[in-house]
Amino acid sequence: MSSERMLVLGSENIDLVYGVDHIVRAGETISSTGLKRSAGGKGANQSAALGKAGMPVFFAGKIGRDGVWILDLLRSFGVDVSLTVIRDDVDTGQAIIQVDADGQNSIILTPGGNKAFTEDEIDSILSSFGEGDSIILQNEINLIGYAMEKALERGMRIILNPSPFDGTIRDLPLDLVDIFFVNEIEGAELAGLSETDDDEGFRRIAGELVRLYPKASIVLTAGSRGAYYATSDGIWHAPVVPCEAVDTTGAGDTFCGYFLASMQDGLDPQASLARASRAASITVSRPGAMLSMPLKSEVL
Repeated sequence: MSSERMLVLGSENIDLVYGVDHIVRAGETISSTGLKRSAGGKGANQSAALGKAGMPVFFAGKIGRDGVWILDLLRSFGVDVSLTVIRDDVDTGQAIIQVDADGQNSIILTPGGNKAFTEDEIDSILSSFGEGDSIILQNEINLIGYAMEKALERGMRIILNPSPFDGTIRDLPLDLVDIFFVNEIEGAELAGLSETDDDEGFRRIAGELVRLYPKASIVLTAGSRGAYYATSDGIWHAPVVPCEAVDTTGAGDTFCGYFLASMQDGLDPQASLARASRAASITVSRPGAMLSMPLKSEVL
């Protein structure tokens, strides 16, 4: 992979993380075992992972004054946040996250500025980039399709993590995507196949996605079953690195950032999968999202 600049155009959230014995059920009221405020949002998380993995990365979000502290945090990880839009008339997105005793989570999102981008703002952000650069997008902001088309006009490589997966994904110009990052559920949805939990099934999903989107590379994470990388040349797999799960928040974003940074470092797909799996396992073994992500030196 040649030298390039990475732009993450994505979400930035204030995460309110409640520790709970179990995820609250309908009609139930429970007490939390603790509350922590932290920085989140898939865009900001993936930027942090890329920065911690040692890759030059630009993050462009849209926030209110209440979220400026998150930009300071991203800067400390080596992320360039100069393209972020800060407005007085929007609130920063928020996520209310329950984390149970087993480390599983449940999330409610309030989008705030994440869903308030204008075409002019996206044009302004993309004006700094061109041929050979990459844009990374997730499904937590508005105007994703517009950003994809404008990025293509500028000769940028398009990387899409269609999460959270909903009906709007199929309205996007998916044939423009160069790399998809999907988990096992998103991958099955996108491929139009049933969910699975075995190696053969995951390979079938990855292969079908390559057939549907022959221009694209597919990165499929499958939880405890590891991760897959698929192109028209074949399918690679790396097992998960065992760890004691404390909090799974941010694991997928860590994987995304470290996989891209590893490929940029010149590693082959197999070694990139393995390094990204190690990084994600370290994240899962610690509480929180951005702060739990390891530095490159820890992963190595």
